[in-house]
Amino acid sequence: MTVAPSHLAATGAEASLHPEATFAASVTGTANLLVTTTCRTDADLYAYVTTRIGALPGVHQAEIVPVLHRLKQGGTRLHDNRLIPT
Repeated sequence: MTVAPSHLAATGAEASLHPEATFAASVTGTANLLVTTTCRTDADLYAYVTTRIGALPGVHQAEIVPVLHRLKQGGTRLHDNRLIPT
């Protein structure tokens, strides 16, 4: 996502609390906030982006990159379906 710098910390913190979010981080490049989400259907993803992400403060733009399945994620540590930092 592209978020206004003055809203970056608050927006990232709020997005990280969404039950759909599995990872959130500030990044460099053309976008400055990365949020990895898990949604069951494309309709769920659409609703999440248009209602939850769109409502976050300072969000100017969101780019969606669907990943239909994961490869080689054995050994990933989870707690309450969220990634655990190593």
